[in-house]
Amino acid sequence: MKLGSVMSEDIERIVRDTARDLVRLERINGAFFLNLPLLYPDGSFVTVRIDQMPNAVRISDAGFAYREAEDVDAARSFKRTANKVAEVTGISVGERTLSLEVPVEDIHRAILDVAESSWRVADHICQRVFDEDEDELSEALNERLIGLFGAPNVSHAPITGASNNEWRVSATVAYQGHKVIFQAVGEHANSVYKASTAFHDIAGLPHAPRLVAVVKSKKAMGSKLSLLAPARVVEEAQPDDLFKKAAA
Repeated sequence: MKLGSVMSEDIERIVRDTARDLVRLERINGAFFLNLPLLYPDGSFVTVRIDQMPNAVRISDAGFAYREAEDVDAARSFKRTANKVAEVTGISVGERTLSLEVPVEDIHRAILDVAESSWRVADHICQRVFDEDEDELSEALNERLIGLFGAPNVSHAPITGASNNEWRVSATVAYQGHKVIFQAVGEHANSVYKASTAFHDIAGLPHAPRLVAVVKSKKAMGSKLSLLAPARVVEEAQPDDLFKKAAA
């Protein structure tokens, strides 16, 4: 057998295994639970519940978006956010669930609509909460940098990266003859990805400034912490000398 054909068989096996992992179906007490390749903010898969009705099926998110809101102490935002999403997608909004009742022939479209709506509701709520956390972290960071380096040495002007894209950063500090970018980074994946993209773009500049990511907790960041390279990472509560050491 030729090497090319062996590789093709290996790739096909891997693709098929991956496809099975991306979509999982389980039957529990007469209802079907379908995991889809969309991730909630906490990293779990978006899941829909499928129940048989007289002459129809009911597709719901089984309250998973509501639980995501609960996890960030924002359950009161659920119905308001869900109603806004429902204006676009046409889903029904309950106290804790999103759902659709459709004829069997429309089950495919309904699964996609409920899954996407559930993801959007959870993502909107968590994004708002984490943006607020990032803003608070950025404000506290700015006050600290002014105290450490002096107000004349702290700037908030956008930075243009190697790609000519303009990035808004928490602060740029002039220190010991060079510039240092300090960026507050929240725990939400979007905050991490945005910071990571900016860091790599800025690092590509000739005579690139030092890069420092400031987080509340390295432990809470988990595996996302590695995405912040090439920046040095310091925690908000660490002493002043570590901030200056990161900037040196």
